[in-house]
Amino acid sequence: MKRASYSKEFKAKVVKEAIETGNKSMIARRYVLSVGLVHRWVVEYESGKFQKRRIGGNVAFEKS
Repeated sequence: MKRASYSKEFKAKVVKEAIETGNKSMIARRYVLSVGLVHRWVVEYESGKFQKRRIGGNVAFEKS
């Protein structure tokens, strides 16, 4: 079975919603992801693994 891969844009959307709502569990259920995966993406973002940048007025994240 192949492991799922997610685009940077999708990760950015999930991280943004998780941070804004403060509820990783709800966001994980919304996108059918594990809470651990959402938590890991948020931790990676907060530790600087993702850098914010603006693209056409929208915030995007890119790996540093």
